[in-house]
Amino acid sequence: MLFLGVALSMGLLTPAFTNNDEAAHVQYAVYIESHAALPTIGIQNGDESHQPPLYYASVALWMRVTGIHPAPLAGSDSTVTSADVKVLRLPGIAYGLVTVLAAFGCAWVLTRRLALSSAVASTAGLWPKFDVVSGAVTNETLNYTLCALALLALLLWLRADRRQALWAGATGVLLGLAALTEFTSLPIAGLFLLLIAGVAVVRRRWRDPVLAVILFAAVSGWWFVRNLALYGDPLASAATRAYLSRAIPGLVCPCPGWGLSAVVHRLVNGLWYDGGFNQLALPWRVSAAIAALAVLCLGRGIWVVWRRYSAAGAGRLQLPSLLLAAAGAVIALWEISTQTTQAEGRYLLVAVSAWSILLVAGTDRIHRLGERLGQALVWCWPAGFAILDVYVLVRFAIPGA
Repeated sequence: MLFLGVALSMGLLTPAFTNNDEAAHVQYAVYIESHAALPTIGIQNGDESHQPPLYYASVALWMRVTGIHPAPLAGSDSTVTSADVKVLRLPGIAYGLVTVLAAFGCAWVLTRRLALSSAVASTAGLWPKFDVVSGAVTNETLNYTLCALALLALLLWLRADRRQALWAGATGVLLGLAALTEFTSLPIAGLFLLLIAGVAVVRRRWRDPVLAVILFAAVSGWWFVRNLALYGDPLASAATRAYLSRAIPGLVCPCPGWGLSAVVHRLVNGLWYDGGFNQLALPWRVSAAIAALAVLCLGRGIWVVWRRYSAAGAGRLQLPSLLLAAAGAVIALWEISTQTTQAEGRYLLVAVSAWSILLVAGTDRIHRLGERLGQALVWCWPAGFAILDVYVLVRFAIPGA
């Protein structure tokens, strides 16, 4: 309910087409709804025409359900009204709700503690950047959801004594769907499949990784084959760089790289609000303080998950699962930063469940503060994020509306 309150407020108060590349995301969905086909990469089809199609197909279906039947977009002329855009933002909010529930599930599998799992779900659901993204028309909303569900399926596979093949197959299917949504999911997909294969070597159970890989390929393989046939590259990287260079001057490399200033900007400011969506910039000192506290909590959270939450045997691999999800998000951000000048902190939220678990774990049961206070501290991050949400709504969203 907290998430829905904030995300719906963001989605309804933010003026249409003001979210990052929102017009291009809408254009992709309109093309599918109008042509019952997928667009080819090119300036005439918009800045997002290189993206995989699953999210846009779901929005096109939502157009049919809600009776929105716009003509194809041509250039800057749009037949999609501002009211239509607000309606088209609703699927992203629904996907965000599923992500929040998946974060709860991941924490529950780890701890079987209701309060802590609720705190993790609230951390994800009140994360300011996550709420802004959820209230926009963008394929990242579905990507976050599918990666969060894949992490949940992987954790259940590690815990399962029976029906392990079921959870391995579910992990493969979800990762395949994520690959059809956004390519930033591919590092997480590769790392998760490698983990399943590594565990299978120890257990001598090859059925599970083979099933996971086969289902991943069955779900997403056609998209890579299509790109190979059309552009000579499974990821269509060259064609994407060529048209983005013409469509958005200064977007594609040469880019600033990963010097100290770039790291500070992207991982301190960018993780919270600066850049991308509406330029909602928190005061620098606030961003730096939050980032420093987050680093401390993440470090302690890793220790807490390993020592307190992870069970013996296969359960010990649950912390590596969280770390692999986080690593996959960092790799995705790194790849984007080496190819464009617009790498931004929202790409890290592809592992929002893992980040939320580690942040909350970092404040769990600090015994020297007393038993009750030590347990209540798991609500620090949700409470802090709620304050930031109020600040952003009052400072930016309401005046902007």
